[in-house]
Amino acid sequence: MAKKNQRKLIIFTGPSGVGKGTIEKALFENKDLKLKLSVSVTTRRPREGEIDGVHYYFVSQETFDACLADNKLIEYSLHFDNYYGTLYSEIARISEQGMIPVLEIETNGATQVVQYYKSKKKADEIVSIFIMPPSFKELENRIIGRNTESPEIIKKRLAKAREEIGQSSFFEYIVVNNNIDQTVKEVTDIIKKEFAHILEEKPEESEGRKA
Repeated sequence: MAKKNQRKLIIFTGPSGVGKGTIEKALFENKDLKLKLSVSVTTRRPREGEIDGVHYYFVSQETFDACLADNKLIEYSLHFDNYYGTLYSEIARISEQGMIPVLEIETNGATQVVQYYKSKKKADEIVSIFIMPPSFKELENRIIGRNTESPEIIKKRLAKAREEIGQSSFFEYIVVNNNIDQTVKEVTDIIKKEFAHILEEKPEESEGRKA
């Protein structure tokens, strides 16, 4: 049984189209949970409205390669021709604020993080949550229903989703998203249980820990 007072980090993953964004929005609106999203670094070009340092840290391939060479990334992956990664410094920055870092990353990257913590005998420091669709057919309907991507991209996303669902047993919690409100409640209950030591911490205790 994991020791709850060691929990420091949430890994949140699942296939594209499963509803992670909607669930996260509701979770982050609950300020009592003290959640803060870890900002990933990526070689992808910014989309309209995206802000560097808020949505992602947008970098060149050369800069990304330098981060890899200097061992600054806890995980990285190639996703639809662009690299994404998580900086050690980003996790530390959030933790120092007395907040709970949330890594919302694709499944291959999430498994890397879990494996890293296990290799360091620190598996008790993380809570990994996989959001599962009610069925693959339902997930397919959601992705097609977006009407934002070509048939070729949809085919790739569905193949990737099938692969990711096959990795779900690797994660500590599997939450089936049948209903958004129920899923948000279930994930909230997990966070409250696993991070009670942080959520019940008084402000002065948090300040003392940062000193």
